[in-house]
Amino acid sequence: MAEDEVPNLRDVWEQLNQARLDIAELRGMLSMHFKDGEHHHPPCKAAADMQKTMLSAVGAALLALMAAVGSIVVEFMRR
Repeated sequence: MAEDEVPNLRDVWEQLNQARLDIAELRGMLSMHFKDGEHHHPPCKAAADMQKTMLSAVGAALLALMAAVGSIVVEFMRR
């Protein structure tokens, strides 16, 4: 697709369906790797790295949420 070409509804729909398929494949891979007693135990390196990345992202999100709540509390205490 050229830079000046605007995607039509069909192009958007095709990309959406492709994203859905990719997400379903990723979900299947994760459930296959992390269910007890199935496939790899312990999980393979790629799946274990993905799990670490996801846990790191969750940790960062929780820290950001705690910082935001703390800022709100401090702001209320100042007034």
